[in-house]
Amino acid sequence: MRALFLAGLLLSGCVVESWTLPQPYFRTTKPDGAWARAIKATQTHCGGVRTINEEAGVIAGRWIMWNTGDGLVLTQCLVTLLNGDEYVRDVRVTFAARRCPLSDMSDLEALVKTCEVAETVPEQVKNGLLVTGEKLEKDITTVR
Repeated sequence: MRALFLAGLLLSGCVVESWTLPQPYFRTTKPDGAWARAIKATQTHCGGVRTINEEAGVIAGRWIMWNTGDGLVLTQCLVTLLNGDEYVRDVRVTFAARRCPLSDMSDLEALVKTCEVAETVPEQVKNGLLVTGEKLEKDITTVR
């Protein structure tokens, strides 16, 4: 009986599919200048750079707002350059997400403090983050 109820909700559109956050992981075979390329890529594709911790090898992007049919979602890129050598360096991109109540959206840094952590996101957000991850990979692995 419960299965029929859930199937009915899904077919009626009352249940919105959620997707896990993408977590891209890639390598650059051009480690010289990778840190500078990662900062520039984060600036370009992650709404700007919020913080840089060179000692930890982490660059945090700014919070970006997604207005979805499932409500307001904020996401943030964290680009981490892992240890490597003169030939290769691993890069991990972690996306953080928060589900937020509708409220004043002029200060996303203040708003994010009122939002709950989200392990899953609507499909449109997942698809946007996949594209962001591809752009980050291209810009960090390509020497110009």
